Amino acid sequence: MKNPKFIFVLLFMFISSISLAQEDIVHMLNGDEKKGKVTAVKSEVISFVYSGEDLEYELKKENIHKIDFASGRTEVYNQIQSTSTLPNLNSTTTAAERKNKIAVLPFKIVSNNTALTTEGMMEEVQDATASSIRKNTSQVILQDPSETNAILYENNIGEAEASKLRPAELAQLLGVEFIVLGSAKIDYTGSNSYGSSSTTYKDKENKDRKSSKSSGKENTFSSSSSLENYSTNIMIKIFNDQGKSLYNVDRTGIGTNLDKYESTISYLIKRSPWGSKRK
Repeated sequence: MKNPKFIFVLLFMFISSISLAQEDIVHMLNGDEKKGKVTAVKSEVISFVYSGEDLEYELKKENIHKIDFASGRTEVYNQIQSTSTLPNLNSTTTAAERKNKIAVLPFKIVSNNTALTTEGMMEEVQDATASSIRKNTSQVILQDPSETNAILYENNIGEAEASKLRPAELAQLLGVEFIVLGSAKIDYTGSNSYGSSSTTYKDKENKDRKSSKSSGKENTFSSSSSLENYSTNIMIKIFNDQGKSLYNVDRTGIGTNLDKYESTISYLIKRSPWGSKRK
């Protein structure tokens, strides 16, 4: 007579293999794998339930590489970018050559005003940060932003590619000991309108009398203007060429003018490890 325990183990293994075979596997662009059941495929998202759970999630198609369905069918949504387009990250500089050098990368811009989320605005905030480092720090040598951007361009590194690289890799590629990464959240919050008027008279006598019977001539001028308001938050991170985080801060700017981000950056840089007001 066969051992009942042995039969039970075989039966359990058989049921488990069937259960696993019925799983859908969602492969994400960042390398993650999600196992469970795809319950619906919509225009921009898929509905998904993890194995052993009941809660339904929505996964954006733009973040999915492919889905291996339990039926054996595979559906590809996005190709994973070939690593051949990324730079050869073997550093061409020594630690001694990178010593005390610092580079500022273009800032990531997040805004409800799409006119601001441009390459020009990214580099404008980058330049403001570099300028503040020149004025408000000591003991570090700033790499000019034009040199930084040229190196990134030569190696086909834009915002998306830079986000996939480690801080240490970026620092070594740029030939610096420190890199500054940052983001600016700049939201348009509306506008205020202002108006004014003034009255002039043809001669002083008529002005003094202000008589309706006067033969003098009265001229009234009016003008109006509007002021656009913004809410700004700046985040700055500084890493060294070994990947160690040295500074990680954010601050909401005071005031509503668009260019108030410059004073916020100045405040944060002054309190950085080499800043004039560091503790």
